[in-house]
Amino acid sequence: MNERIPLSFLWMSMLVAPSVMGQNWTSIPTPVPTNLILFDLVFPAGQNDIGYAGGSHVTYNGDGTILKSVDQGATWNVVWSSTVNGTGITSLYFLDMVTGFAGTQGGALMKTLDGGVNWTSTDFDLVNDQGEVSDIDFYGTDNGVLLTSYNGIYRTTDGGDSWTAATTNPGMGQLALCYADANTLFACGNDQSIFKSVDGGATWVAVYQGSFQTVSLGIDFLDANNGMVTSEEGQYFKTSDGGANWTPGTIPNQFGLMRGVVMLDMDNTFVCTTPGQVFRTVDGGANWTDDSGVDPTPSYYHILFTPNGTGFVSGSGPMGGTILKRTPISLGTGGSDQARLAFNTYPNPVSNSLSVAFTAAPGERMEFAVVNSVGNVMLTQRILPNTGGMATAELDLAGFAPGIYAVNLIVRGAVIGSKNVTVIGR
Repeated sequence: MNERIPLSFLWMSMLVAPSVMGQNWTSIPTPVPTNLILFDLVFPAGQNDIGYAGGSHVTYNGDGTILKSVDQGATWNVVWSSTVNGTGITSLYFLDMVTGFAGTQGGALMKTLDGGVNWTSTDFDLVNDQGEVSDIDFYGTDNGVLLTSYNGIYRTTDGGDSWTAATTNPGMGQLALCYADANTLFACGNDQSIFKSVDGGATWVAVYQGSFQTVSLGIDFLDANNGMVTSEEGQYFKTSDGGANWTPGTIPNQFGLMRGVVMLDMDNTFVCTTPGQVFRTVDGGANWTDDSGVDPTPSYYHILFTPNGTGFVSGSGPMGGTILKRTPISLGTGGSDQARLAFNTYPNPVSNSLSVAFTAAPGERMEFAVVNSVGNVMLTQRILPNTGGMATAELDLAGFAPGIYAVNLIVRGAVIGSKNVTVIGR
């Protein structure tokens, strides 16, 4: 006998059960079923379990919500919310699992020291109206930058205790930024403009200007030379010489806004778009494939991959805040990762500079993360070797408190080896 299923049951089933979006991505239910745009999503570096997503209930001057996952993105819960206009969350960055920053639509910078439960809010520029805080990024625990819609770029050298406006500043119109290495940063925005800094964000110069009234929205760099900027209507720009030259490209059959991009290595890149779609290339952009299936309703804003290769996308949709999760990717390394487990660190104990020797494949994204005894990531350093074979890197541990630290070797986002080192201080 056929029975009619109550609408209330159907509604609850949508809230508690993941739904398949098609191909490789699954839609993860969130606890806010209506009117939430998740502008940003972050997993603190070096781990797969704890993630945060932040957003607003309207596109401008809304009230904010922050979600948290402690089970590798399988479930999400509200950890903080506000009913005050202007508290909508537009950007997130976490230094470790409990210490993080959130930028708001009203131009405030919020900070948490307890994993997002409690936040303190500051106006980091009492003179100028900043507009919304569009993006936040750090390199290590002390040096960071943030981007505002009205007054350009600010930087910190003391872990976010104080912020100073860049002296030569792109000003309004930039929408996204990122570190390429400890000193090199790039930003993109209106009129397909791209700016570069080589002094940690203190000064900026224009390195590209594209089409008038066309915006560039997404940016990611593997190192100081290799990066990609995404724009509208399938347009993107790549550089292999640190922004001196930019090669345009187009993703076929893409007609909206490409807000998020993540480069895993020289060949593998993912782009998320509005209307909702995720594209992938495995050959450096020569060809692109639809990785998610087309969903015309959601808007996708941010994309990332955790160290175990799991992908996440955040955005908005008819069911409120949208989070997608991708099955872990395999890039076909075979047994090569096993050989890299034998990387060496010296000296040990160490007082300031730690040398790391490792085997590298050319053009492969690698990263070292230094983690303290309670799991906080104290330093990350990206490596993109130009040639294969043995390579070395220097990690600056000066100023680290005495103790035992783990040095994790990360290849294409996955931790494949770890060494313990003892820091004795100066």
